[in-house]
Amino acid sequence: MIIDKNFSPIMEQVFAGRGFSKDETSALVHSMIDGTLSDMRVAAVLTGFRFITLTEEIVIAILNAIREKNPIFDSHDLESVVDCGGTGGDHTSTVNISTTAAIVAAGAGANIAKFAGKSISSKSGSSDVLKTLDLTPATTLKVAYENIKKFNIAFLPSNIYFPNLKHLAHIRKTLGFKTIIDLVYPLANPMKLTGQLVGVYSKDSLPLMINCLKNLGRKRAIVAHGEDGLDEISVCSATYIAKLENGKITHEVLKPSEFGIKTHKIKDLIGKDIEYNTKILLDVLKNDAHPAIMDAVIINTAAILWCAEKCDTISEGIEIAKHSISSASALATLEKWKNQK
Repeated sequence: MIIDKNFSPIMEQVFAGRGFSKDETSALVHSMIDGTLSDMRVAAVLTGFRFITLTEEIVIAILNAIREKNPIFDSHDLESVVDCGGTGGDHTSTVNISTTAAIVAAGAGANIAKFAGKSISSKSGSSDVLKTLDLTPATTLKVAYENIKKFNIAFLPSNIYFPNLKHLAHIRKTLGFKTIIDLVYPLANPMKLTGQLVGVYSKDSLPLMINCLKNLGRKRAIVAHGEDGLDEISVCSATYIAKLENGKITHEVLKPSEFGIKTHKIKDLIGKDIEYNTKILLDVLKNDAHPAIMDAVIINTAAILWCAEKCDTISEGIEIAKHSISSASALATLEKWKNQK
């Protein structure tokens, strides 16, 4: 399909409520990636996706277009590999909970392929903090595999594996709202995953994302959205989750009190700049952070461990996560990872 010639009719139909077909979606994404579309037209496409009802077919079509020149690494012999992270867009600028939880989960024996991007909307994204910690990124999937074998964790920066999307970053930032790219990014990890924890900025995205994860072959997965708006499991409110286990999808509501956790105030989770957020990450690993942050990291670690098949329940995962911190296993994992040179 020649997008340049058909662009206006396609967009007029979208804004009239028709939506994109699978072929139109693939063609539009390819045109955004290869530079065929001007920045203004790219912005129009990204905006247009907000006017349509997204389906699993459309999201997977976008993912496949993004991945076309970046085949997934599926030849590894790891029994399980998981990732964790969110879409962003909750407008709260919390400390880096999922990044910290990934390290704690690695300390507990889970294999983590941490696919991380530079923050578009906040001061400190996962990639920013991991670079500040002087962690060497896995520049190839072979290196990522070797890091996971040695340290249970690897850092895969999205700009290394998807450099073709770099020019879209300033357009997304200028738009000032979350786009379809933010929704698809958590699904784009180039390692073959067996499990995944994904936080989303909208409760309405739960069924869509969990079905996409099922389509991608995850054995276990959790998609979470806090009632307070957080794109992770919240310790400040109830959390809506969609859960995938062996092909079966269920929906639940988690409350902090169910796990003996106090309901905290969201202000106690707010981060600042990269240096501050990095310090907080280290404080957690030293078992010396604010109780709200400790609890947030622990419950999200528990969910990661469940996705990695290291426990059968979130409650069991909480105890394993606590031990990873109190035994200094999580901190030791970080130090080994840092000193790999």
